[in-house]
Amino acid sequence: MTTRTNMAPAQKLHLDRAARNAGEAFAFDEPDATPGTSRSYGSSLIWLGMAAVALAGLSLVF
Repeated sequence: MTTRTNMAPAQKLHLDRAARNAGEAFAFDEPDATPGTSRSYGSSLIWLGMAAVALAGLSLVF
């Protein structure tokens, strides 16, 4: 007769401890509210220009 051991509880305990230790290493204080970023229109104009070129190219193909 063979004996069967269940390693799941020991493995879970080990993984929980490792996760807790890793979490402590990466823990830092976060502000509750992030400051708002000012949005520039330069990148939006670039994307709109690329879309216009793509639509013009598609109209020539079809």
